[in-house]
Amino acid sequence: MAAQMITANGIEQCYEVSGVQGAPWVTLVHGSGDNHNMWWLQVPALAESFHILSYDVRGHGDTETPEDDSLSQMTFVDDLAALLDGLGIERTALIGYSMGGGIVRNFAATHPNRVWGAVISNGGRLDPPPPANAEEAAAAQKMRDERIAGIRSGGMDFVFEGWREQVYTPEFREARPQIVEAHYAITTSNDPEKYVRVMAGMGGPSGVDVANITSPTLIVVGAGDQYTGPEAANDLAAAMTGTQAGVEVFPTRHGTPFERHEEYNRTLLDFLNENTPTN
Repeated sequence: MAAQMITANGIEQCYEVSGVQGAPWVTLVHGSGDNHNMWWLQVPALAESFHILSYDVRGHGDTETPEDDSLSQMTFVDDLAALLDGLGIERTALIGYSMGGGIVRNFAATHPNRVWGAVISNGGRLDPPPPANAEEAAAAQKMRDERIAGIRSGGMDFVFEGWREQVYTPEFREARPQIVEAHYAITTSNDPEKYVRVMAGMGGPSGVDVANITSPTLIVVGAGDQYTGPEAANDLAAAMTGTQAGVEVFPTRHGTPFERHEEYNRTLLDFLNENTPTN
């Protein structure tokens, strides 16, 4: 089914549905700088057994992104809740990559009864501490301003080139350049101004208590991930006292769903099949 639009939480959200009608829902939440097309390596495998929803997070793809100074991490949770409501989806598994992993974490903590399984992929960490003093706050703001200026001058090429080496190992970039280029095409299809509008909200604290997560949870991490590595994943798992969270470490950097997609897909399917609700 082609991408469609729906008004949810006051904005037009772009989404796509595929897979087996009547099967349990699985919702895919993409990473920062991506859009719902980033799951092209996962959807065919998942759609054989599940009803799949993917969508463009605010600031990405074709989802409407009005200027809003009050954006926070919970805005993305509210967007997802409204999208599910609009589509009549009461319960779903959630799989989130990078930024999407944070959205999954926050949604599962605030709407635990709506989630039957959660995969936090390459984004598994607790909220970082706030700046310790005015100097740290000013330095963080300066970095954010410089990044925004870079995006406005260099577009989404600036975004992709800024994290290409953090996402992919050199060996994979050489062996499978077609996957890297496909990912590049997805990132650069986004509107840089829409992306800039949500950057502050993506980086702020969530304020959620991950102990409220009750669904089975899998945290996927790359051994060489400089953004959210194994130590951060283990800390997050330990804080999820309301459930039993497992940690799966892949020999990758940040881009596990791309670089190890066959093994990654098997891991997802094993987790989903093990935890599929019976009613």
